[in-house]
Amino acid sequence: MDYNTQLIAGILGLTLHAEGARGGYMQMEAAVRDGFPKSALYNVARMIEQDPGRANELAYAVVPKSTLARRDTLTPEQSERTERLARVFAHSRQVFGDDHEARDFMHRPHPELDGRRPLDALATELGARRVEHVLNAAEFGLPV
Repeated sequence: MDYNTQLIAGILGLTLHAEGARGGYMQMEAAVRDGFPKSALYNVARMIEQDPGRANELAYAVVPKSTLARRDTLTPEQSERTERLARVFAHSRQVFGDDHEARDFMHRPHPELDGRRPLDALATELGARRVEHVLNAAEFGLPV
């Protein structure tokens, strides 16, 4: 699925300068490989969780608090998990039209996710694919 890398970068607080979708993807991939600044994780956590304490809990679920305190840059694996959160949140914003509805979706248990919240399913890439399937179906009016 073609996601707007500029929108994802905006959620992360990153700036992409590449032209076109291919350039944006290449630049995002390079940023993941090099490691996002830890501010990217805090940015996406605050977009999904408006309460500062819950935003910190979400960030610490991706990178433990003690590790995050010692680092300025995330590892590629941590950056990939952070990008996954931003990508799915961006997709949910696209489907539901605004941040409030996207947040509601992320926190509401869904039968296609075995009753889990989309936010919980995002712990793994396979879970993220299932969430994206639900979003695709909602976006195109397909039964889920």
